[in-house]
Amino acid sequence: MQFLFERLSVLPRNLDGRSEPFDQVAAVIAQIQRIASTARSVGDSVAVVPWGMRSVPTMGASATLQIEAFAKTLGDAIARYEPRLKSVQVSVERHDDPLSPYGLLVSAIFPDEDQPRNVRVAAPF
Repeated sequence: MQFLFERLSVLPRNLDGRSEPFDQVAAVIAQIQRIASTARSVGDSVAVVPWGMRSVPTMGASATLQIEAFAKTLGDAIARYEPRLKSVQVSVERHDDPLSPYGLLVSAIFPDEDQPRNVRVAAPF
């Protein structure tokens, strides 16, 4: 299944004039990254399609709790806006890099697959 934007996008042509085959896994991963990185204002609760993530955690004393809440909200958003995935779970990963101490790991069953696949998503914080 392709979303409207994916259907409207003009795929580059090969030298023989044929379009590249549609890579559904890459499209799903791109969609997950778009959901995670699109900010939404607090006042956007009445939007027709409340797309994106409401609040990005700030680093501080309660950063871990905020980031875990963000991961849960992201999992709910992916489950709602990415219907090609099943059994979506998002967890927080700790990194040793002080400039990027957290990451997000999305685990879900992709289309035409039986086992969950793990995808690391760039955390927007």
